[in-house]
Amino acid sequence: MVYTPAWNAIFSKPLVNQAIALIQRDQSAALSIVNPALAPIQEFHKGPAMRTAFPWLTLAADKTEFNPGSPWTRAWSASLILTLDVGQFDQEIAQDNGQDYARALDMILTTASGADWTTPLPIVHETVLSGITSPLMAGSVKEVFVESHRYSSATQPGLSAPVLRVVLSVLFQVQET
Repeated sequence: MVYTPAWNAIFSKPLVNQAIALIQRDQSAALSIVNPALAPIQEFHKGPAMRTAFPWLTLAADKTEFNPGSPWTRAWSASLILTLDVGQFDQEIAQDNGQDYARALDMILTTASGADWTTPLPIVHETVLSGITSPLMAGSVKEVFVESHRYSSATQPGLSAPVLRVVLSVLFQVQET
């Protein structure tokens, strides 16, 4: 007997890659609006890895929850966590820069069109060897909502001063077949 899956749903992995691709594509334009003095984010991570230059951004799937009331489609919501570490010799400036980066990331994610989440985009990341994302099906992303921005001080191995950590929680409403 040949196995046939009940759903074609592929869940959160494409959303993480699309978010990276969108940020890489749009961050210069967003930063020019928010704070032109800020350098674009060069380091994008999906987990623990060597960090070499501030700021660095880690994106991770947080949770996927399913809607039991959708028997013919797979309706679900996913949360992504974006963690940005901003370092600065002057902690006062790090606080301001962190808030500006959070504003730019929020702008990029919430102003992206539905097609941006479902169209293959160029991406520079070691986990996407083709250099092009493999997104969800057209029309499947119904809503993108930034749930929160959280700020804290964090220590990092090898760094003498704490960094400012900005955490954005992003909720996606998705419907796949």
